[in-house]
Amino acid sequence: MPAVFYSQNFNSEVEAIINTNDNKNDILEVTGIAQNKTNVSYGLRYELSVITSNPQLTNNSSKNSQSGFFTLDPYQTNKLSSISVSVDPRMQTIILLLIYNEDDKLLGTARKVYKASSQIQSTQKENLSYKKENEGIQLYGLVTESTKTKPGKDFYDFFYQKYQLSQNPENKIIEIDEMISFGRTTRIMVKIENQIIFQFFSRPKLDYLEEMAGIALQRVNRYFQELRKQKQQITQY
Repeated sequence: MPAVFYSQNFNSEVEAIINTNDNKNDILEVTGIAQNKTNVSYGLRYELSVITSNPQLTNNSSKNSQSGFFTLDPYQTNKLSSISVSVDPRMQTIILLLIYNEDDKLLGTARKVYKASSQIQSTQKENLSYKKENEGIQLYGLVTESTKTKPGKDFYDFFYQKYQLSQNPENKIIEIDEMISFGRTTRIMVKIENQIIFQFFSRPKLDYLEEMAGIALQRVNRYFQELRKQKQQITQY
């Protein structure tokens, strides 16, 4: 029996995101991502499915799925699963990501469809590098670097990789800055519009820098969510 989803406000609390990277020979690298858009922690379950069917034939379809349980801290972005998908131009391929809470309520959903003609349609917003509005160009997802040490560069690399997954389509430049502090230590700062969103004293350990990059991304996500709420309130009034 096919699943029926009634009209709800999906992706408002936890957003499901599907990233695809095209490779040669019609092979796609598919990554499922979950992004917490609230200040609440969640215990969640995901199901990432690939459904193929021949539009010329009935009862000719197959489904492969990966699933699992995970937790999501406030404003955190998590990579859930990655799979390789072979896209046959003669077949329709649907990639579907569903995210449920502990009560099995559907919170987030994303879907991409590759038709038999190899043309792609998507219900998910793509993370464009720029958008043309009013004959002008606005940059989206830009992260600049002004680091002075290897730990600073390592932190930038970790943060940028995680931020690419978050798909925040904001025309705000994120600055990664580093300043010499006491002794040989440095202070790494994450700024948006000259406002410090997150800062910490650096250490050379990679696991520490990766952890700080995750926390920094949570702070950035929270900042963008607050901006969106303010815009919505202004629009309502």
